[in-house]
Amino acid sequence: MSGNNLVLPIVLWSRAAPTHCISSLLVMDDFSTIVTGCHDGQICLWDMTPELQICPRAMLFGHTASITCLSKETMKETIKEHLLDEDDEEEEEMRRREEKSKSLSLLEYNLTMDTAKLFMSCLHAWGLNEQLDGICLERLGMLRPHCPISFGLISRGGHMSLMLPTFKLSLATGRKLTLSDIVGKGAYGLSRAVTTQHLLSVISLANTLMEAPTLSLTFSQRVHVSCVESCASAGSASRGTLTSSPIGGWSQLAAMHCVMLPDLLGLDKFRPPLLEMLARRWQDRCLEVREAAQALLLAELRRVGQSGRKDTIDMWAPYLPQYVDAVSSPGTTTEPSPAAPPPPEAQPIEAKAPEEELDVTDDDITAGCLSNLPPNAKKISNSYEERRKQATAIVLLGVIGAEFGAEIEPPKGSGRARPGGLVPEGFGPTSGASSNYSLARHTCKALTFLLLQPPSPKLPAHSTIRRTAIDLIGRGFTVWEPYMDVSAVLMGLLELCADAEKQLGNVSMGLPLNPPADSARSARHALSLIATARPPAFITTIAREVHRHNAAQANSQSQQNVHTTTLARAKAEILRVIDILIEKMPGDVVDLLVEVMDIIMYCIEGSLVKKKGLQECFPAICKFYMVGYCDRSHRIAVGARQGSVALYDVRTGKCQNILGHKGPITAVSFAPDGRYLATYSNADSHISFWQMNTSLLGQIGMLNSAPQLRCIKTYQVPPVQPASPGSQNHLKLARLIWTSNRNVILMAHDGKEHRFMV
Repeated sequence: MSGNNLVLPIVLWSRAAPTHCISSLLVMDDFSTIVTGCHDGQICLWDMTPELQICPRAMLFGHTASITCLSKETMKETIKEHLLDEDDEEEEEMRRREEKSKSLSLLEYNLTMDTAKLFMSCLHAWGLNEQLDGICLERLGMLRPHCPISFGLISRGGHMSLMLPTFKLSLATGRKLTLSDIVGKGAYGLSRAVTTQHLLSVISLANTLMEAPTLSLTFSQRVHVSCVESCASAGSASRGTLTSSPIGGWSQLAAMHCVMLPDLLGLDKFRPPLLEMLARRWQDRCLEVREAAQALLLAELRRVGQSGRKDTIDMWAPYLPQYVDAVSSPGTTTEPSPAAPPPPEAQPIEAKAPEEELDVTDDDITAGCLSNLPPNAKKISNSYEERRKQATAIVLLGVIGAEFGAEIEPPKGSGRARPGGLVPEGFGPTSGASSNYSLARHTCKALTFLLLQPPSPKLPAHSTIRRTAIDLIGRGFTVWEPYMDVSAVLMGLLELCADAEKQLGNVSMGLPLNPPADSARSARHALSLIATARPPAFITTIAREVHRHNAAQANSQSQQNVHTTTLARAKAEILRVIDILIEKMPGDVVDLLVEVMDIIMYCIEGSLVKKKGLQECFPAICKFYMVGYCDRSHRIAVGARQGSVALYDVRTGKCQNILGHKGPITAVSFAPDGRYLATYSNADSHISFWQMNTSLLGQIGMLNSAPQLRCIKTYQVPPVQPASPGSQNHLKLARLIWTSNRNVILMAHDGKEHRFMV
């Protein structure tokens, strides 16, 4: 038979079978078929009668090596595939084509899960949490080892260090050690490097098993499901409960090894993970390892407390590279500064073999960290080690600044030497006029430099260190904002994620992500963090760039490069962030509603709005009662917090601002025929009616800055009290509903109505 370009001969015989040396044996579930494998690679099928008589039936050829293992699911598929009747062959071929379209077959999925559970059974710290051990056995399908497992490390040169199994017996007394002693001395008490690798393996494997049910989904769908499940697991963990669901069980398993292990073992039996090793994995190629390294590093920084974080800053601050203020100008040259001496209490670093120095990939954390060594450096190893320390310092100080910068004060009386004679200082605010936040400023300069520096052989466009800088800029934007050019940073991030939908849309099983897609993912996440952390900064910066772009477009004689700028290519990404802000932080959006509408009008083509309407093009902005759109005149009215009304003409893209009220406008609405506009302000308790200039001369007047609105009537209305002070209810105090071309109803949130006629 032939299928999929593979020819498998089948030899049938009667009762006499050729002799072969059996290397594996399998009995099928129905006890009517026995399968044997031999050392020569053949597989034999035997029929077994109820009287236990064995009769040979078929022999399968195709393997060249010894058959060492037979799987029931594999044999079922093989028998069905190669021993079918001719009548069923066409139907089976169609079924095979359907299954081929699936991302993972059931057999591959079960085999992968069983292998992962076997590894997790060996890595898990059994006996420290009996309740969790019960969940691992009953719900997660793990197996408890009968004896302790020894762990070690394998070096690049192929050498292995291993703790021998005799560690179970105390050399001093000859008695057996307790379970916590075995786990501590056998796995987490050997060295900090072993602990780091062990915990990374456990947590990354748990992250993989948590996402296993979503492996067939696209990347964006997996991210959404993972976020929902992580939030649910975090809520369960915060309540101190153990969930019985498989996903929750894996989450609790990861949480125990990430956070609870030092307390369960005791610091005398636990060697903490190395911060520098975790820092170099902060943006690992594999997402699960990346998440594990980030969770471990943050957990360890929390565990050591403020004093431990301060010691870490003092240790790594001397290695932080110094960059000039004009980080966006790659052509600027500075005099090289002398190499920083290592701190006295730094951990000794193992000398690298000469052949290991060249084993640095482009995506390594050290690639792209420009060194400040003088050009006459003597050894390549010193240059590599210096760049590695600089990269590690940027990551560690960036993480501490982003996550804990607000609480760390500058060290007093620190006498450590650093280039230029500067003393490292803390990130957070301090009392007194002498604080200058030098460490936060220099860390920000280093991160911004890595983001904005043009691609080069030393700093590739999508290197790990650049991606790490992107992530840390987003995480700690509130700390770095005073020291960075926000406009340049936002434009740099938009440049990286301008094609994010195309790069990430079809990714399903492409992990690890390719470098451009990974950079787009990191930049998109950083943009969301920046926007939600400082909505006014994001909105005003993008609006200013839009105005600058429109002015350049109007003054430019050539329109060739209008659609090739970063702002034009990233329109979809800008709208995505605006949509997030409207959903999560509507109060901040209302304060800058006119600027938000300027951005939306730039990102959405006027012809599209004219054809489909604002509600269909961008429904999120229509949730506000301060925004109104007229289908007949193709105009948009926006009520501002200052009491003015911004009137946009969709056809021309022009905007006019007219002062209408003495306080923030609560609601606006166009009449059905487009001739009138009603505006209401709860602050000054007035409703005003404006007549629209819809004539041809009025449209020409729009171009000449002539008024398009004329107030014809104003009524005083009793103020509407919000349902609960301090909430978002003030955004929907009242709305305007036109019942005809000249009649309108002011409906309050409590159902009260006030009727008016123009």
